[in-house]
Amino acid sequence: MTIKEVLEIDFMDKNVIIIGCPASGKTWLSNKIKSENHNVIHTDDYIKHGYEQSMYEALKDIEISEKKTIVEGVQGYRMLRKGLELGSYFPDIVIEIIVPFQQVVAIYKLERDEDKIPKLQSMLKSNDKVLNDYKAMKNEHAPEWITINNERNIYEDV
Repeated sequence: MTIKEVLEIDFMDKNVIIIGCPASGKTWLSNKIKSENHNVIHTDDYIKHGYEQSMYEALKDIEISEKKTIVEGVQGYRMLRKGLELGSYFPDIVIEIIVPFQQVVAIYKLERDEDKIPKLQSMLKSNDKVLNDYKAMKNEHAPEWITINNERNIYEDV
């Protein structure tokens, strides 16, 4: 599915989670699809609680939200798996953003901390493992799954 097609979907009464590697466009997309009917949970905002606890703090905020939620961030992978394990988090829609690794590297060189590039590959492998674990679990509340290939030509700027 294209980003344009995703932006045409009505997410008003849906709990959504957006997953993808760092610099894939998760925050940008969450800002585009949110409505007054949503609380947006940026998992990066919870890292102050520590790597492990941050996921649980975000899950708590989802549970107490009086509105539908849009969750975005790299913790989303773990939240999907842990929410299913605990029987506490079942999004209606998962939007998975796929980008080429070379694109992520280029973005880190241009806009982020280039020193973090060596750790990206291990993070991506870990996220893939968590996602495969999640997909292998029995899920009576299986979400609609939307995959976006967010490849953009940024190499001319590098």
